[in-house]
This record gives sequence, structure tokens and C-alpha cells, in this order.
Amino acid sequence: MALPVRKVSKKALAQARRIREDLHRHPELGYQEERTASVIAAFLRDLGLDEVRTGVAETGVVGLLRGGDGNRTVALRADIDALPIREETGLPYASVHEGLMHACGHDGHTAILLAVARLLAGMREKLPGNVKFIFQPAEEGGAGGRRMVEEGVLHAPEVDAIFALHGSSEINPGQIRLAPIPNAAMMSFRVDISGRGAHGAAPHVSVDPILIGAQIVVAAQSIVSRETRPDTPAVISICAFNGGTKENIIPDGARLLGTIRAVEMPVLRGLARRLGRVARGVAKSLRGSAEFSDFGQYPPTVNDPGLLEMVRGVGTELLGRRNVLQATEQRMGAEDFSFYLSSQGGVPGVIFRLGVESETNLHTSRFDFGSAALEPGILMLANVALAALEQG
Repeated sequence: MALPVRKVSKKALAQARRIREDLHRHPELGYQEERTASVIAAFLRDLGLDEVRTGVAETGVVGLLRGGDGNRTVALRADIDALPIREETGLPYASVHEGLMHACGHDGHTAILLAVARLLAGMREKLPGNVKFIFQPAEEGGAGGRRMVEEGVLHAPEVDAIFALHGSSEINPGQIRLAPIPNAAMMSFRVDISGRGAHGAAPHVSVDPILIGAQIVVAAQSIVSRETRPDTPAVISICAFNGGTKENIIPDGARLLGTIRAVEMPVLRGLARRLGRVARGVAKSLRGSAEFSDFGQYPPTVNDPGLLEMVRGVGTELLGRRNVLQATEQRMGAEDFSFYLSSQGGVPGVIFRLGVESETNLHTSRFDFGSAALEPGILMLANVALAALEQG
């Protein structure tokens, strides 16, 4: 495979690093990415793109670069939001906002896509089609991808294929990892428990929602382990248990928050129904009540097989065969890139994992995307876009 772009200039790479560190220093939560969006929009306008739209899905930005020839349009997407985590990296560009940080690498995704926009804008007349740059808010639980699609980012002009990358500390810089279904389906849920409060010294006159919640947490773990086929990937995780205000007061209520994950939507919905019945049954057996609520779903991310092989070819030529890895197990993390894809009525596309230098996992207080992944990410996305345009 002949790749049009083999190197990123030192100037462009230094700029990408500065942008990445600036975005890392100023993280913003989903649908609050006002400063981030303004940085993105100003950069795209300075490149002289044909169109720059702001305010898409509240804080999203979309840029369009029209090539010199061809009617095919390829989209590239980066997510831009941060997480409510207190940063503990000690880096000189660490977050200036207490309790917020880029713990999932979206600062790196955004810096890479801006650098790709600069690179491709510099060869505008040679582009065999158009490239749409999608900077999406609220990937972290806000389903920003769905809202971007609802607001028409796959149209005007019609997008033929879409691509994205996601940093991973499980592989090394200069490596990518591919999978047919890189992300599972996910449902966020809430269980509201109602009991009757009392003094901590008189639990016999209470209906203790803390006890009910604890029993629901334990019972929930039996659903996957004893009611789901062993060869069917599924996870129920209860990640927050909120209730009470003081050590000697049994409260009137409590709340559980968590996620259900599966590769197939029917399995996901079946697990949700069963968890709701378990929660209500446990609460009733202890004289209380529980209400199960679903407050958000992401479908599984299904990569297009043909485009996945195209990405594999680009990666093999660019990075070497040994650095193009195949996923050997099903990952259960969710990704709202799924809303852009054919399986959800969108367009063919691929998301792949990009190795970063961080030794700590995503969504932790010490994670940092770093700079070593910038050049491989820029070259991969730029060459994938050009290869997809050439397919037309």
C-alpha cells in the first residue's frame, strides 16, 4: 500500500503537543466544553476550511474541507470532554480545575485530529474528495455521538465512511489494536431504595435502606455468574452506593448507580429486566421497596469488516506488521462512536486503539495521554482518510 503521508513536520508536531497540553490543563465536562470548542473553532478557521460549524449538540464543532476532486466524503471524529476525577499526575500542565481531568485521553484525540486537519488542508487540491472533522462533546455518559448524528453531522455533504481512534495504555506507542466489535453495549442504571428511617440505636423500628442496598449489590452478582451463558460476555457493575448523612441515623432511602454491559442488545435488555426484578424482590423481602431506572444506553460498536481490513493495511505499511495487533478478548467498555455506524443506521466506519505512553489505566487520577502517540495517531488518521477517499 502506497501511503501519501509518511512524516509529520517538527513544527506541526510541536504545535500538536502544545495544544494537547493546553487542553489537558483546561478540562471541561460533557456539554460544558466552551473553552475547548473555542480553541478548536479558532484553529479550524485559521486553516481556512470551507465550513466551520459551532454549537452542534451544544458544544460540538464540525469543520469541512472540500478537496480538489471527487464527490466522496470521509469523516474523522474526536471526543473532547473530560472526567470528574481529581488529577494526581503532578505534571506541569496538570488540570487547573479541581476535581476535573482528561483521564480518558480526549485531549490527545482532539490534538491529533486538529493536526490531521492542518496536514490535509495543506494538500487540499490533491484530495480526491472531502474530509469532515467532527469534534464531539459528552462521550463520557452523555451520548454526545447520538446528538451529533441527530443534528445532521453525517449529511450535507453525505458522509461515506467515518473513522476514529482511542488511546490505550495496554499497548505501546507506535502500536494499534483492531477488533470487529471493539466496544460493548452499555446501559447506565439507578436503583432508588425506599425504607423507613430511625435512630442508629433502634434499628428494629426502621426499614433499613442501607441493608437493602447491600443485599441488592450481593444478589446482583449472581445474575451474570448464574443466569447468563458462560460464553456470553456480560458485566453488571454497581459503582456508587449513596445513602445517609450521619453515623447514627438510619436514612429513609438510598441509591445505587451502575452499568450493565453486554455485546448484544437483547442480552443487555434481558439483564436489565432481571436486575430490576431482583432489586424489587430483595427490597420487598426486607419490608422496603426499590425502583429500577435506565438512564442511558450505548449500543455495541461494530466496525465495518472491509474498512477494518483497510485500516489494517494502512497500519501494517506505516507501523509494521508486528505493531498491528488483533484483539484477543472482548472488551466491555462502551463508546458512543457506535451511534455513527451502520449498525445504528449510520455509515460504515472503524474505531481503533492507539498505544500511549501512560503506564496507568484510563479513567484513573494518574493517566496522561502523553506526546509519544501524537505522530503515530496523526499519520494513521491522515492516511486512513486518504485511503478511504481513494476507495471511492
